[in-house]
Amino acid sequence: MKPAIESLLEPAQGYFDLGLFHDAWEALDELEPTVRAHPKTLSLRLDILYALGRWEDAAALGAGCCRNWSNYEDFFVKTSSALIRLKDHKNARELLLGAPERMRSLPDYHYILARCEARLGLIREAKASLAECFDRDKSYRQRALDEPDLESVWESLPKEK
Repeated sequence: MKPAIESLLEPAQGYFDLGLFHDAWEALDELEPTVRAHPKTLSLRLDILYALGRWEDAAALGAGCCRNWSNYEDFFVKTSSALIRLKDHKNARELLLGAPERMRSLPDYHYILARCEARLGLIREAKASLAECFDRDKSYRQRALDEPDLESVWESLPKEK
């Protein structure tokens, strides 16, 4: 019987949790090719790249993951977040709009989409995306108020007299 993927990833996950990102990456490199290609392994690789601030590498790996593993919503969230870090809001938005329909039930989907739309000057769309996000999870409201990407949305609201 083959061990579960989680048990095979434990050493790398342990290194990651300790902040030993290069050791975590090396532990993943030592796995069998089929395990290295598993979506959970790739997701951990994205986490490592993110932790290291390697946004271009994360965006490139994530784009491939989104194409090959479109049933893993996590790849779309992580990849669009890396693209935002690269100030590539246009491609982040396009990636999200092309994501599987089931992603539209996630508050993160609408929140990240709103950030992209606001940065692209699509204020009406950003407001609609935020409304969808808040309908799904009200805890995003405070987070949104502190988000620099959403400043243009708040500035577009009528001023109180």
